[in-house]
This record gives sequence, structure tokens and C-alpha cells, in this order.
Amino acid sequence: MEKLRHRQELVVSLLFGLWLPHCLTQTTPPSRANLASTPSGSPQAQPEQLKVRLGGYPRKHNEGRVELFYKGEWGTICDDDFSIANANVLCRQLGFVSATGWTHSAKYGKGQGKIWLDNVLCNGGEKSIGLCKSRGWGNSDCTHDEDAGVVCKDERIPGFVDSNIIDAQVDEKKVEEVRLRSVIAPGRKKLPITEGVVEVKHKDGWAQICDLGWTIKNTHVVCGMLGFPHERKVNKNFYK
Repeated sequence: MEKLRHRQELVVSLLFGLWLPHCLTQTTPPSRANLASTPSGSPQAQPEQLKVRLGGYPRKHNEGRVELFYKGEWGTICDDDFSIANANVLCRQLGFVSATGWTHSAKYGKGQGKIWLDNVLCNGGEKSIGLCKSRGWGNSDCTHDEDAGVVCKDERIPGFVDSNIIDAQVDEKKVEEVRLRSVIAPGRKKLPITEGVVEVKHKDGWAQICDLGWTIKNTHVVCGMLGFPHERKVNKNFYK
């Protein structure tokens, strides 16, 4: 009897050993490495809450250079193979009902940072540009001279929440929003404001930046955050 019970336990153990790996194989989700190996020319894995914004100058609020926030960095889209279908997808992501056109060759000025997408091919019905076919995130042979832009129909999707603001937890020392406050009367009437006192969003209000140690490089960064392609010298004495 003892030998028989021992054989039954052994059989159960062997069956369990064969079943468990099979069960794990069926239920374990695919690894990130497998998800990342999306073949070229196929729809890309959709980044979580992909952010899209319009930049550049001069432009209206419903047009501009397309910029995508991916892996913690803003970047652009190359104009190779760009189409009105791509523009329609992007405009809807921005909260507009559709696109009326698109631009090439950095019409709204050259962007900065990564060129996130190249050879983008949308059908037009995708909910996100990240679901369209492309060469893959960060895979491009373009320069910022080829940054694509869109012109959206000036009609908002009802109830759409503006995606140009990044919903993220940041530490108190990191600047997320910046603006120029014009100090001359004619400048307040002209939009967009291109010259003025630099202010940053701090808690529930706005605060000025001290000019101690300020350089032209700082100005270049602020201009880029505001969507302008470059900076120019300003008369500092006028603001003292």
C-alpha cells in the first residue's frame, strides 16, 4: 500500500509539473521587450496618454508645428509621406473637429529635440497618431528643416479637454509653464506677445525671474518653450 500511495503522489506531482508551466505560458502577459519589437511599417505601441501640441511662429491658435510628448521629451514629426489623413488624426487629438491642411519644410519654424516620428501613414480614422504606421519612435533620417505642421478647422470638439497641458506630478523646482508679460501698452494689444517680462507659474500665481546670471542661452530656452524658433537681443535698460 505504501508503494502504491507513493506512485500516486509521484504521478500527481508529474502532472502538476507539466500543467503549471503550460498554465503560466497561457496567462503571463507579453514582456515589454516583445512589445517594443514592433516591426517597421506597422502601427506603433500606443504611449500612455500621448500629448500633442502646436508650436512655432507666426501662427494662429489652430495651426502650427506638430510636437509630441514622448518618454518625457517634446519632439516633432518629419514631413516625409505626410498627408491630410495624418493631419485629421492630429487635429482631433488637439480637440479640433478636423484638419483643413498641413504644412511641410518647417513652415512654422524648426523645432528642437527629437524627431519622434517619420514616414507616418494614417488611414484617418485612428484615435491617436501613435496608432498609425511609421518607422518607429525615434527612428528618422530627417532634420528639423522637415518638421511637419497642421492647420485645423477652427471648431472645437464639444467637451474636449485641452491636451496642451501636461498632467504630471512635478517637484516644486521644475518649471512647467512660462509666459511673457508686456509692460508697454501697444504690446498688450498685439498677439502673440514677443517681448516682455519673463514670468513662471508658481503655486497659484505667477512670479518674475531675477536677471542675475541671466544669459542669451536662458532666453533661447524660454523662447523655445513659448513656441518661437529663436531669440533676439533686447534693451535691458528699458526694463530697469
